[in-house]
Amino acid sequence: METRPNKQSDVSTTTESLLNAAERLFAEHGYDGVGMRALADEAGVNLGATTYHYGSKQKLYIETVMRRFRPIGEERIKLLRLAEKEAKGKPVPVEKILDCMLRPPFMTVLAHPYFPALLARNLFMPPPFMQELLAKELPPFNEPFVAALARTLPNLSPEVLQMRDVFAGGVLLMVSRQLSKMPMRNSPDFCEMVLKEMVTFIAAGLRTESTISGSDLPPMAFS
Repeated sequence: METRPNKQSDVSTTTESLLNAAERLFAEHGYDGVGMRALADEAGVNLGATTYHYGSKQKLYIETVMRRFRPIGEERIKLLRLAEKEAKGKPVPVEKILDCMLRPPFMTVLAHPYFPALLARNLFMPPPFMQELLAKELPPFNEPFVAALARTLPNLSPEVLQMRDVFAGGVLLMVSRQLSKMPMRNSPDFCEMVLKEMVTFIAAGLRTESTISGSDLPPMAFS
């Protein structure tokens, strides 16, 4: 009996190949450094398939970033809400907040080693069309953590905590990029050790008394 081709499976394979190729090439060369033909060649599909599935390089770029960015943000919030529930109305410990904040992106970039560079490009040098999108996407995933930290560390202003949230993100990106190149990223025990040490390091910085007040910073300057 002849087996009919599974069109849905073929489409899924093609789109996954395109997204994986786009993640690597955009991470290495940036948005302007990659053309649609190069993306098609890297994915092993024809150019027509690339435009058929995504229409334009811009749409493919957005989908490449968001396919990991949104699930990371959603998992962060899920973990934070669970931690708040377990705290039964009390402030969540700093280390627990940080674990909820850092664990999803840390584990994702270890599984997908090209994503740290792509994420860094979009946080620090986003293409113009990404700026408005990220301005909408970032606050819902970041603000609950600043609010949780403000409850736990009431001596620090929200503006200072926003600034320190950016510091924490910088540590995460640097550590993730370094570790993503190392064979040890495949060791769960080693990765847990690194994550725990990173949480401990950032928590110590968060608890430190600030040398500035919230009035020294414009609102949302570091969001």
